[in-house]
Amino acid sequence: MKLSIGRDVLLRGLGRIQAIVERRGTLPILANVKMDASDGKVVLSATDLEVGITATHEAEVETPGAVTLGAKKLFEIVRELDGSEVALHIDDAARVSVQSGAAHFSLLSISPQEYPSLPGDAGVGFVGLESALLAEMIDRTLYATSTDETRYNLNGVFMQAEADQRVCFVATDGHRLAKVSKSLPEPVEFLEGGIIVPRKGVAEIRKLCDEHDGPLEIGLGDGFLLLRSPGLLLSSRLVDGEFPNYRQIMPDDHSIRLVVPREHLTHAVRRIALVAPERSRGFRFVLADGQLEIQASNPDLGEARETLSVDYSGERFETGFNARYALDLLGAMSAKEVVVELKTELAPAQFRPADDPDEVAIIMPMRM
Repeated sequence: MKLSIGRDVLLRGLGRIQAIVERRGTLPILANVKMDASDGKVVLSATDLEVGITATHEAEVETPGAVTLGAKKLFEIVRELDGSEVALHIDDAARVSVQSGAAHFSLLSISPQEYPSLPGDAGVGFVGLESALLAEMIDRTLYATSTDETRYNLNGVFMQAEADQRVCFVATDGHRLAKVSKSLPEPVEFLEGGIIVPRKGVAEIRKLCDEHDGPLEIGLGDGFLLLRSPGLLLSSRLVDGEFPNYRQIMPDDHSIRLVVPREHLTHAVRRIALVAPERSRGFRFVLADGQLEIQASNPDLGEARETLSVDYSGERFETGFNARYALDLLGAMSAKEVVVELKTELAPAQFRPADDPDEVAIIMPMRM
């Protein structure tokens, strides 16, 4: 293999895969990026066996071939190069020469024959989806996924087709839940049964949304969700598990309904949380005549409270929430006002953007 490629092009391609490659795994090859060169292009491939990506870039290919190189170190090297072009060629069976300007590196390689194959898009039916819409749905839900690896069926975002060409994304960790539903220009039949896409795969999809202003394509392969754009294919292995029946925990009636400026509530919770206990991060949510008071106390620090004016005239109501959970859901919303719906002090609380009935976030209360 012998080729020349623009330094900025290669740097962008290597930067894209840094979060995908496996750095501490038992298979050394997974820390490498595979480079396939032929017909005026080079294809960069990376995978951790769960998430994979192949991206095609223009290059001047003198001799076709394939190599694998350490993805992190190659990225660090290319980032520091000051030449506009990077030349790569195979020195021998185990080394690859990397040159740019006056700099020269001879890097150890692992045979490309050892590199695992990645899912392809042959025979897969794809549906177009605007990148901005996909990004919005991810932003509204990804934060609520579980990080507890023993609860593997909660370690991702549940995606399911609904009636009237709608698709919903749902995530929960057992303490909170986020759901968003959007209408699409065409039905997504392969999501009718619902799939769980792992947190890492969803995060990589979100990054690609920032790279593309227009439509992306999504499809379902054999156990993988595929995301496609010109010159790029991302695959994410699906979680083999059953997502819980989230509708059972969604409150269907409320005795209290408040409309609160989202930023005011966010800033109040953030300030009061500064004195909340480090372990529980708990704060009190207290309603009285015409006001909402956010309170926190800590035997090692003291107390704090902040009052917001609200349209409330009922009896005193008090419950408690985890400040991090509250800030996460408020930060995931963009509406100026948020609707807070409450039933009892121990019932789940429901938060909605005042201008979007298709989005909802739920958090379980805390005993204070």
